[in-house]
Amino acid sequence: MSHLSWGLLFVIPVVIVLLVLLGIHPLVSITLLGQVLLTSQVTIPTLAIALALNVGGALSYLVSPFEGAIVLISDLADVPPTTVAIKYNGWFGLWFLLLSTVVIYFFTN
Repeated sequence: MSHLSWGLLFVIPVVIVLLVLLGIHPLVSITLLGQVLLTSQVTIPTLAIALALNVGGALSYLVSPFEGAIVLISDLADVPPTTVAIKYNGWFGLWFLLLSTVVIYFFTN
């Protein structure tokens, strides 16, 4: 993991979202991933890791088809939850991920 260095700021939220899409709760994935990262030999500050974990949590609630608000909106719009989560919130989530990664990099560097 030490070879990724600042690339971890992008990888951490993506891994959290992938785990959420597999059905693992965001708080569980953030806790487990945070413990692994904080005990490993990474070269980025712990504040950057914590902020990336928070971005991953926010992003996972945005694009998870299992989230209560997504299910409610899909029921009201009469579309599947995956359509709301991926199609409607996907572009916003991608821009949120990219901008958050840049902000974290400049904030902690």
